[in-house]
Amino acid sequence: MPARKKTVRKVASKSAAPKKKVVARKVASKPAAKKAPAAPKGAPSGIGAVSHHMDYTTHDPEGIRRFYTQLLGFSQFNHDANFNYLWIQTGPSSSLGFMPPMPNMGEASPAREPTLYFLVQDVDRVYATLSSKGVMFEGPPADMPWGHRVVRTADPEGRTVMLATILERS
Repeated sequence: MPARKKTVRKVASKSAAPKKKVVARKVASKPAAKKAPAAPKGAPSGIGAVSHHMDYTTHDPEGIRRFYTQLLGFSQFNHDANFNYLWIQTGPSSSLGFMPPMPNMGEASPAREPTLYFLVQDVDRVYATLSSKGVMFEGPPADMPWGHRVVRTADPEGRTVMLATILERS
């Protein structure tokens, strides 16, 4: 015959301290690629920029990863093996990206100026607004395999400027 469990009755004590409320904390992980963050009130941008990102090419991705993540201590980073792309968060609304040159996209070898990459709330709206003001683009916004909808232009001195919106994932 199986042993029976003893029933234990809890008796409430008048002197027992009230239970503390336990609050769950969300642990930071790699950034979610769902939706561009909302622009802070009074953001100094006519295009609705919500973050700033600079992309660089590199011939030493592993050395770059070690330098920024281990030596400099940037702990929020992600490596996309499909593109050999290293994304490093450098501040609340800024980041750096590194990847080998992409010859099929006309990428120059290092060292070169970075691509200025601005995440905006609605790249199609920004494209239409800036086009109406005379800004020239290489083409209309297009969806990219890394999950952004982007459009490319250049500043007056020829630096590449990308405007992008993070695509909704289905």
